[in-house]
Amino acid sequence: MNCFTPFELPTGAQIPDRQVSLCDFGAVPGGKVKNTRAFSEAISSLEALGGGRLNVPRGLWLSGPIHLKSKIELHLEKGAEIRFSMDREDYLPPVFTMYEGVRCYSYSAQIYARDCHDIAVTGEGTLNGQGFCWWYSAVDRRGVEALYQAGQDDLPVEKRVYASDELCLRPGLLHFIGCENVTIQGNTYTFSPFWTIHPTWCKNLIVKDICVRNPWVHAPNTDGCNLEGCQRALVDGVDTDTGDDAVCLKAGRDADGRRVGRPCQDVIVRRVLTRRSHGGVTIGSEMSGGVRNILVEDCEFRQSLIGLWIKTAPERGGIVENIEYRNIRAEHLRESALCITMGYYVDGNLPGDAPFMPRVKNISVNGLHCQYAGTGVLLQGMEKSPLEGISLHNFTCHAGTSLKVEHVQGLNMENVRFF
Repeated sequence: MNCFTPFELPTGAQIPDRQVSLCDFGAVPGGKVKNTRAFSEAISSLEALGGGRLNVPRGLWLSGPIHLKSKIELHLEKGAEIRFSMDREDYLPPVFTMYEGVRCYSYSAQIYARDCHDIAVTGEGTLNGQGFCWWYSAVDRRGVEALYQAGQDDLPVEKRVYASDELCLRPGLLHFIGCENVTIQGNTYTFSPFWTIHPTWCKNLIVKDICVRNPWVHAPNTDGCNLEGCQRALVDGVDTDTGDDAVCLKAGRDADGRRVGRPCQDVIVRRVLTRRSHGGVTIGSEMSGGVRNILVEDCEFRQSLIGLWIKTAPERGGIVENIEYRNIRAEHLRESALCITMGYYVDGNLPGDAPFMPRVKNISVNGLHCQYAGTGVLLQGMEKSPLEGISLHNFTCHAGTSLKVEHVQGLNMENVRFF
């Protein structure tokens, strides 16, 4: 069954042929002097000239958040490392952001852009978020729970401010919001405070040949690359070892996500390598604006909890449809090779039917080969919202449990073998 419809591939950013060096603006290497002002002045200078490349030379550069502007490329030479400040006050004043699918104001992401066009982050250098100073905040859920409730209650977005020790939301490493013509290519991202690469509501987007390294045990919610409400995007070459999902497609959470209504659609994901992760390539659980017309191919999951994972829950609403997976390989998966579930209850959702039930339909897996998984395939719909049109072809898996199916309409399997 063909579920995916081809679209015109994205072209990414177009950057003017102009270059300046960070050193031209008084930057000091060594990792002890903050170069926040040097980055800001260099970007403003390039903007005044009509755009271009800001070159970061080899060396260690300490900085607060870097805010990109239209027609600007941040380029890190091989051997260059930007190490971000561990002082929370450097990430103030609060900026507009998305946190777990809900709009709010909070600490700035370490690389941030909003409503820009033709922006890029490139090169072989490293972006080090020094996120260990933020990770302990994950155990304090007061800010997150307050945000969830604000989204449900439709509190005005300008009043949803969470940037204090009492109501803390961790910043991401890279967060672009509402941008068009975007390229993210070549860098290594490590020690992210929260989600690592998070394009939101972006169009004509390329993420290519990146490496994400966040400690598996100690770095909570440090997803590798999360596309939220993006359209016409290519994710091609992501090498991850991280403390949550490797690559994830999202579209807002519950009432706030339905209110905004920005789908994630027309996306190709290929060449994802997971060394350790929760999910290999994931859709959800925040998907209330809809996720549709997605192709995932040529991926390898060496160690994950789950390989291919579509997760949602009662109250999400929205739809996941027309998703196609091709040529997926996995070595050792603790839980499932393929999991499609409406029973993702970890965020406080209650089991059972709800007023806004999500829908999942037209999902095709062709060519998945897994050396071992705890469960080969888990398909879990709801009585009033069954999974629809699930197709498995050329699927082999060594599994403790072969197949679990609950509330599915239209399950087609050809050349499916469990051992």
